[in-house]
Amino acid sequence: MRKTIFISLLIILFSNFSFGQLSGATKFAESINQDDLKRHLVIYSSDEFEGRDTGSEGQRKAVNYLREQYKIIGVEAGDPDQDYFQPMTLNFSPKRGLPSVNVETENVIAIIKGSEIPDEYVIITSHLDHVGIEDGQIYNGADDDGSGTVAMLEMAEAFKLAEKEGKNPKRSIVFLHVSGEEKGLLGSRYYTDNDPIYPLKNTVVNLNLDMIGRIDPTREAKNRDYIYLIGTDHDSQELHDVSEETNRKTVNMTLDYRFNDVNDPNRFYYRSDHYNFAKNGIPVIFYFSGTHDDYHQPTDTVEKIEFDLLEMRSKLIFYTAWNIANRENRLSLNSKEINENAYNHSDEELKSFEGIYVSETFPLDFKLFISNNKLSWVPVGGSDEQSLMLDEIGEGKFESKMTGLELEFKLNEIKSEIKTVSQKGTVVKKFSKFDKKMILTISGNKINFERKED
Repeated sequence: MRKTIFISLLIILFSNFSFGQLSGATKFAESINQDDLKRHLVIYSSDEFEGRDTGSEGQRKAVNYLREQYKIIGVEAGDPDQDYFQPMTLNFSPKRGLPSVNVETENVIAIIKGSEIPDEYVIITSHLDHVGIEDGQIYNGADDDGSGTVAMLEMAEAFKLAEKEGKNPKRSIVFLHVSGEEKGLLGSRYYTDNDPIYPLKNTVVNLNLDMIGRIDPTREAKNRDYIYLIGTDHDSQELHDVSEETNRKTVNMTLDYRFNDVNDPNRFYYRSDHYNFAKNGIPVIFYFSGTHDDYHQPTDTVEKIEFDLLEMRSKLIFYTAWNIANRENRLSLNSKEINENAYNHSDEELKSFEGIYVSETFPLDFKLFISNNKLSWVPVGGSDEQSLMLDEIGEGKFESKMTGLELEFKLNEIKSEIKTVSQKGTVVKKFSKFDKKMILTISGNKINFERKED
């Protein structure tokens, strides 16, 4: 009987451990409120910021605003120069059909250092940019992604309040606002591929906030208190379980996995900044409330934000970050199945696929080239930084997971001969020319391309 009671007590203690952690966070979570969220977003999505196009004057106003807010709440700069900026030069085409240009821009980064395991990191991201001004109209981007941006400011303040009381989390919390998302996830790609200020191997999780302030009109369930979660179980089932448990013991809203499948036709898993962490094997959660008629329109304005829901969603993400950062052990990863049938082309084979490919039936030409020992492709006129890497799936076959398309290369042998007639007879010389073709398959449709002659 005594043994049974002891075991029961152990079960109760362990089942309540994370709840105890979360109850300690409640006081600080309450500092996240819709009034402050609205105060920030009214400014951040105003005409003064001119739609925050990457590299523009309006975007520079945006990063300066973010830096100033971190200074006000007392959260430390997260970059080596201690000025809150991660400067970078991005190369992209400002608009389709225009040549690519170099653009000077910056990510914004701040940090709350961990008390016990400061060299492990929970990285929270949102994108600070939007699409700017088109045809004289300002695209304010209140939801995309002003909502995620101001939510991060409120969470940073909550973590700072905990730090002031000596209750900062065991692991470090990094607040990373990335630029260039609308140009092809370029700011987050720069961070992960070129300059990870905090080592990727020590990054425990990425929680990405992109458009969390509205209600999806296409959602069948009609309750307002929901959030879409994408990626929670892709690399770590434990992350999914922690996320579910955290929600259940705090805000208890509906966690909707409608778009969680990597093969969902909307391909949201590949369309926001968490993907650049996920491709490096880092567990991610993408928080998203869905698209709407104002998506990438000048009508995405602050008065349409559901601030009570933005508060609830922000608190959920704060609690989740708190829970992960205070765990005894870092999140465990799912075991990866080894594909014994995977195909690896030789360097010479990969190089043979390089070139410009054109089609009579498709409006874009494509350049294929080698980057980081992988075949990459980009529309002609686009920059190499906007290229997509291709994964090998068979001999002469590749796929782009981000776009859901497949490429297959075939050699077409063109035979010809020249006959020379003389008094000695007829001499026949035979020639073979190999013409490389590329077959693009997207949404079941096949489009033929031919490699352009040099």
